[in-house]
Amino acid sequence: MKKIRNSFLLLLLMPIIASTQTKQKAEKEFVAELNSILKKSTDNDHQNQKGVMTIDSTFTINKEGILSVTVRYTEEDAGFVIIRREAPVNKIWRIAYDLYLLLEFKTDEVTMFKSATNSNELKEVLKTNYLHLGKPIKDGYKQQEKLQQLLNKLLKYYTN
Repeated sequence: MKKIRNSFLLLLLMPIIASTQTKQKAEKEFVAELNSILKKSTDNDHQNQKGVMTIDSTFTINKEGILSVTVRYTEEDAGFVIIRREAPVNKIWRIAYDLYLLLEFKTDEVTMFKSATNSNELKEVLKTNYLHLGKPIKDGYKQQEKLQQLLNKLLKYYTN
């Protein structure tokens, strides 16, 4: 009797376990592609920042569904500045491409934190509706399409 009950419980839990593993896989694939783009962007990933970019913390998605990344810009003789961007995954609208690949949001969901020069203390400086992904690229349409497919798979597990 106990064996039958345990088997029944296992059958009930299997879809939940499978869904969790599939969500984790979708998150992992999406973040891996974002980090692949980021790691190719060692010079400068945004026109408003000067200097050499290094990655302090790659793209990650936490348990609350917040996507975040932290980078550092270092200029010769001018020191460094740290920038952290974070946004809820369930609010990503689409992947866009102009000169940059972008995560685009319908409203200002991306929070940007920035340090003073040569400081590790981050302060919120603005909210916006987009997040640049790496440096400018000549032909990002294939990457845009791939990222959009990965995002579509991921968003199935998030609700607004």
